[in-house]
Amino acid sequence: MLMKNAKSFFWESEEEEAAVGPYLVEAKHLNILVRVPKQFSDVKNYADSLMAGDTVMVSYEELDKEMRTRIFDYLNGVSYIIGAQVEKITSDIMIYAPANATIDKEEVKKNKSWL
Repeated sequence: MLMKNAKSFFWESEEEEAAVGPYLVEAKHLNILVRVPKQFSDVKNYADSLMAGDTVMVSYEELDKEMRTRIFDYLNGVSYIIGAQVEKITSDIMIYAPANATIDKEEVKKNKSWL
């Protein structure tokens, strides 16, 4: 997909942002890393990336409850220390954004219609 077509995939016009959140706002340069940890040793690299200024989206779906809690606590501790923002995307996915990025999470309107 070409970059100009990719932009129209996410936004109708160049000035208009996505209507439904969460979405990132006010980031000059931002890398977003999507990760699915298998073991606890994987998250040290995620924390290093977050501290380097990257946004990290972590899927917890393949972890048991004990490992999920351990990784969640570790990444939340790192986020607290560096002032990163943490948002829940779904019940299994969290996004960790550094201080130079802002996440604006809009409420999805509950509607019986798809339109």
